[in-house]
Amino acid sequence: MPIAARWRRLAALPPPRGSAALPGVYELADADKQLIYIGQSARDVPNRIRAHLEQNPCIAGSLCYWRYRFSRVPEAEEAALLAAYRAKHGDVPLCNRAIPLLRNARRRYQERSRSRD
Repeated sequence: MPIAARWRRLAALPPPRGSAALPGVYELADADKQLIYIGQSARDVPNRIRAHLEQNPCIAGSLCYWRYRFSRVPEAEEAALLAAYRAKHGDVPLCNRAIPLLRNARRRYQERSRSRD
């Protein structure tokens, strides 16, 4: 079952809230309000959405709307939302289909070496 909240435009993303931040689950949609991502944040949903915009080209290229719901157990609710979506559509939303980076010993060594500089 999707989050029962109205879609908000990306421009309505609130500023960082600091200590008043709340955890929750969220759904992101494209211009046609088609779901492209389901996620969760243990700290602050708007800040997590901002991080997606900076780091995830799949989301940054098509995100227009968002909605969220407060949750004390966001990881469990995210899993339930993803399972419901998968049951209805046969797969997860487009931007949830992450391709993990292959990390071999050489790559890990290079990453650690760069972080020491």
